[in-house]
Amino acid sequence: MKQFTKLAILFAIVFSVGCKKEDPDPVPPIITFMDAQYSADKTYTIVRFEFFDGDGDLGLKQEENSGEQKYNVFIDYYEKVNGVWVLKSPIITWNTTEGRFDTTELHLRMPFLENEANRALEGETKIDLLYDFTADTFRYDISIKDRALHLSNVITTSELVVN
Repeated sequence: MKQFTKLAILFAIVFSVGCKKEDPDPVPPIITFMDAQYSADKTYTIVRFEFFDGDGDLGLKQEENSGEQKYNVFIDYYEKVNGVWVLKSPIITWNTTEGRFDTTELHLRMPFLENEANRALEGETKIDLLYDFTADTFRYDISIKDRALHLSNVITTSELVVN
């Protein structure tokens, strides 16, 4: 009987260690385009998308603002020129006041999303982008990055036509 008890304990230990769940590999966030439109006064565009992050580490804290964590929403601006999409960002404009060129990146910061349970995060968000361009048709490509620096897929907005 003692031999059986020892074997039962040994098997229990082996099976409990062998069946231990491993932490899933971190996965990059996934975003899905919802819609893009002009504001009522046509001074900015509104882009909405859904997000899902399996390891739940989206958003940056205020003190996380340098290096790879300076931005976590990346936006490229495209204009349609003779039927072909042309990347126009970073946007370079002439600053008449200072007599030099200014470079504008459209990258943004998604605020920190509290997640003490370290569960997957999902939801939808809206980005307001000032519109001050001369193009008659344009679009955006957007991606996000979580705090572990995993880059999401890239979404492309519908084309926006200036009336």
